[in-house]
Amino acid sequence: MKLYLIRKLALPVLLIAFVLVASCDYDHGMDPVRSRIRGEVVFNNTPAPEHVREVAFVAVKKLPPDNLLTDVVFSDPLPINIDLNRTDPDTVRFDIVADLGHYDAAGVLWRRKGEAWDIANILGLYTAPGQLTPKTIELTDEEPIADSVNIVANWDLAKRDAFIEGDITFTDEWPANTEIAAVAFFPIIPRTQFDYILYLKGLDISIKKFAKTYHYRTAVTSGEYKFIALFWFGKGGSLASIRAVGFHSCPTDSLRPRPVAVAPGATLSNVNFKVRFSSLPNGVNFCKDCGDCP
Repeated sequence: MKLYLIRKLALPVLLIAFVLVASCDYDHGMDPVRSRIRGEVVFNNTPAPEHVREVAFVAVKKLPPDNLLTDVVFSDPLPINIDLNRTDPDTVRFDIVADLGHYDAAGVLWRRKGEAWDIANILGLYTAPGQLTPKTIELTDEEPIADSVNIVANWDLAKRDAFIEGDITFTDEWPANTEIAAVAFFPIIPRTQFDYILYLKGLDISIKKFAKTYHYRTAVTSGEYKFIALFWFGKGGSLASIRAVGFHSCPTDSLRPRPVAVAPGATLSNVNFKVRFSSLPNGVNFCKDCGDCP
């Protein structure tokens, strides 16, 4: 099952986990020898939702980061459009100082008013044109500046008013070549490639790789979700290698996805499921036409 997970949302998969709270390192000088990352963020579906406090560009050296202060670099808050009458895309430039070295991923996060930075609040990621997986950044002595690190950010991803959480149990060994693991939320049971594009309503890329169990808590839009699954992508793989390896299923029918509903302002707990990496390379089977649980 190929999964074009995030084309509609202008983000592939990947970024950082945990809460992001760090100081900014923004150079307003013109020193040409300092390494830095520059680019533009195009905000689609403006204006920003009212509950958004601020937005920042983030670059991550290592996934998952060992230390938020040394493995994560992010900008001062980006200016965002608050004109309620404007619906055209909004473009903002950024230019930040960053250490020489390799960065696994870069993207844009938003923060809710009164809350800390959270990995669930992703607006967009840096990718190569026509690709879904993150594009890495290399800053070297020979090329200390990464320019044109352009990102499309989608405000629809900030329109979330509820949470779904649960425990994921990994029943066998993780593949050594694991690159990405992410929980995705769909209001329908996907049947075609386009369903994965059009109906993705929530994504959690903070899954800790090589864990035996993991508790996720993901911000989503309130409503019904009929397919909640973990998707896997291997290093050096093609888009065709993205696979569902586990999903929330009915208690008496492991092949039938179990629908759930979450109310506005609520948290739905115990949405648990198991992951079987032994199902690779094809991924797990699931019934697309079985209806709700008996």
